[in-house]
Order: sequence, then structure tokens, then C-alpha cells
Amino acid sequence: MTNSLPVATFHLLMKFLLLTLLFAGCSSEPEQNSVSNTPNKVIQKNVFRIIILGDSLTEGYGVSEHQAYPTLLEENLNQKLAHDHNTTFEVINAGISGATTSGGVSRIDWLLKSSPDFLIVALGGNDGLRGVPVEETQKNLERIIEKAKSKGIPTLLAGMKIPPNYGIEYTRKFAQLFQDLATKNKVPLLPFLLEGVGGNPSMNLPDRIHPNPAGHQKISETVFKSLNTHLPKN
Repeated sequence: MTNSLPVATFHLLMKFLLLTLLFAGCSSEPEQNSVSNTPNKVIQKNVFRIIILGDSLTEGYGVSEHQAYPTLLEENLNQKLAHDHNTTFEVINAGISGATTSGGVSRIDWLLKSSPDFLIVALGGNDGLRGVPVEETQKNLERIIEKAKSKGIPTLLAGMKIPPNYGIEYTRKFAQLFQDLATKNKVPLLPFLLEGVGGNPSMNLPDRIHPNPAGHQKISETVFKSLNTHLPKN
């Protein structure tokens, strides 16, 4: 008998607590609904997205991400052209060390799924250094260009040159393939991505192949000048 009162009291307290929680939950539901039904105000920016499909030169081998020319190009575009074009520029670095044109073909469909506004193709250097037949390199680059064209994406082709390791004829044909491609497919050509950088020790890392920070700065300026000419006008 002495324990009956505390037990009864305990049960009454539990019932009171459950009722309190129940009412509290009911009273808070309208507030939750009012929040969930309020549309989120998201400010949509006008962004112009540029993908650079490239190799180690684009990836920024040997330098930091912020020193690589795609990042510098983005900064340059936003500082000099964003206001006039009423947009924000975003440059996507799709460079992979060791990439060849065949690798570019295998990646292009996936890259274009993001629906970029512009494509820069900066591939071919590794093909040349490996002695890949010029016809094969040209065919691969053309497939990449055609993929972009099929989706209505403007494309800029960056030309490359290589040392005469494989003979003068191969070197000449390799350099010429970019001009031929640009003419045939009616796309703008940046004649030489490494203009002022290639073969210049002060612009390259000790390996004399990959640009140092100063070299990347020069490349960004070269690409900017060409891109500025071929960007769609508002």
C-alpha cells in the first residue's frame, strides 16, 4: 500500500508529459509548414562557362592550381570583359597530364553533358611527342570538334608545335594539321598555344617542357587575346 501512491503519481505525470508533447507538436506544425511553403529566393547569376580540354600544359603540371593558365584566364576575363558582357566567366580546367587526342575523344561526351557555353581544345602535344601518325591526331581532333558542333557549342582550336625529333616532314605536317582542321571545320584557330613560351628557358620549368608561373601567365594572355576576338557578342 505504501508504494501505490507514488506509482499512481508517476503514471499521472507520464500522461501529462505525453499530452504536453502532443500539443506542442501540433502547435508547431503550422509554423513548419509556413517555412517549407515559402519559396527560396535564389539569385541566378549569368555565368558563361568555358571548358579547356587539354593535357599537362592545361592542368598546370609543376605549378599550383592558382598559377595555371586556366585560372589566370578566368581572372583576366572577369576583370576585363565581365562588365561589357554582363556575365561572370567560369573556366573549367579539363587538363590531364599525359592526355592525348584519343583520350580527348573518350572524355568529350562526358564533359559536354555539363552544357558549357564555349570549348577550347588544347590537345595534340603528347601525340606529337609520341610520334602518333598525323592523320590519326587530326581525325581525333575533328571528332572532338564535331561533337561540340552537334551540341551548338562554339569551339576554339589551339595549335601546337613540336621539336623536329621525328624529322622535318613530320614536324611540318604536325604543325599544319591544326590550320587544316580549323579551315575545314570552320572553327577559329589560336595558331600556337605556347607562343613566346615554347623553347624559352625563362618561361619553363627545368624540364624545358612545362611552363613555369611566368610561362602560364604568358599563355593566359595569349588565350585571352584570341578568345576575346571569338567570344559571342551580346
